[in-house]
Amino acid sequence: MTSSFRNKQIFRAAQWIWAAFIFIIHVAPVDTERVSRFDFPFADKWIHGVLFFLLAGLGFLARNSKRKFQNSVLLIIITCAAYGALLEWIQFLFTDERSGDVMDWLADMLGAATGLVAAQFLETKINRRS
Repeated sequence: MTSSFRNKQIFRAAQWIWAAFIFIIHVAPVDTERVSRFDFPFADKWIHGVLFFLLAGLGFLARNSKRKFQNSVLLIIITCAAYGALLEWIQFLFTDERSGDVMDWLADMLGAATGLVAAQFLETKINRRS
């Protein structure tokens, strides 16, 4: 087993764990006292962006190297968009304290796009050192 394959496996596991974490915090009941700690402008949108920044970044680092670069990026963007939309839909339909918000979904997408760029930059730096 090559170290590259092992790293891909680690990133894939981290990606699935992170996706599960995102799901849990999207559907968990909200404690209004704890939420007030994040009382700065657009805190909710920043949190959404960071969550999907990491999800897309992990997805990029876990991608199949045999797949064309553009196909990998497109697959990650589509998957993050669908997952973000699904989570907002679940919040809208199945939670009492939360609501589905298109702006949250847009923050997810901005975070995912930024995460892809950062992961590509990181991978390029790592490959140059090798």
